[in-house]
Amino acid sequence: MCAAVLCFSVSSTIVRKAGLPGPTLAFYRMAITTVFWWIILWFTEHRVLRWDELKRAIIPGAAFAINITCFFTAVTRTSIANAEFIGALTPLIVVPAGALFFHERISIRSLSFGLVSLVGLVLVLFNGPSNGESSWSGNLFVLAAMLLWATYLLTSRRLRATMSVQAIMASMMTVATVTVLPVAASGGDLGGVHGRQWLYIFGLAVLTGTVAHGLIVFAQHSVPIGTIGIIQVAQPAIAVGWAFVLLGQDLRAIQVLGMALVIAGLLAVVISTRRDGAAIADVPGMEAG
Repeated sequence: MCAAVLCFSVSSTIVRKAGLPGPTLAFYRMAITTVFWWIILWFTEHRVLRWDELKRAIIPGAAFAINITCFFTAVTRTSIANAEFIGALTPLIVVPAGALFFHERISIRSLSFGLVSLVGLVLVLFNGPSNGESSWSGNLFVLAAMLLWATYLLTSRRLRATMSVQAIMASMMTVATVTVLPVAASGGDLGGVHGRQWLYIFGLAVLTGTVAHGLIVFAQHSVPIGTIGIIQVAQPAIAVGWAFVLLGQDLRAIQVLGMALVIAGLLAVVISTRRDGAAIADVPGMEAG
């Protein structure tokens, strides 16, 4: 999960540097990723996707496609700080949803450590210089992306019980590519990609579409979905660091303090969650989430 978050954190900076419309970038990114996962499935399991696997991936695949399209569009319409901060609200939906749908135990102590990370997140995002224009339309696109990301996490988790990581990702990426194609084609920008923009698309396909999402699906087999959501709180703070390195944005001392709080809070969440899970497993008749 930590490796996945590190990959995801650079995505908003890459999207901004690519300079492409959100739907166009989303389509090519998912199309390339689909090819990658089909190849991985063929070499690891020596087969192609089955029709029943594609049908089971319709809901998470469609949710993922619209999520990516909304987020890529939002980054071109609002600041990276706004986009990342609103996206960080995902745990507010995922944690209680994990308890409701998957009967995962909510540890008050772990959630309290998560608040430390949220405080650090606020310091990072609200004390930086304002670069780029912000708009309500962009903020609304991020909000929609956040809700769809929570839907993707909740629906894709059920697939992990009976499908391999390769089959899940190949089927979901196939559904996602087909879902976003009409949106990208209606904008008329599919033929406008050139030069260095292809490098950015390829980078997104490898880092986020293949490596990061594959790691998340793999982690869902043993990590509670609430913990996944809380760990992802680190993403905006790390994204600010990428913006500092790749976009030349200033970094203040108070932001460094905020990053330290995010890391400390997340470390405490992971350690606390693991200890609580081990304690429950040792009680006869109880099962860890």
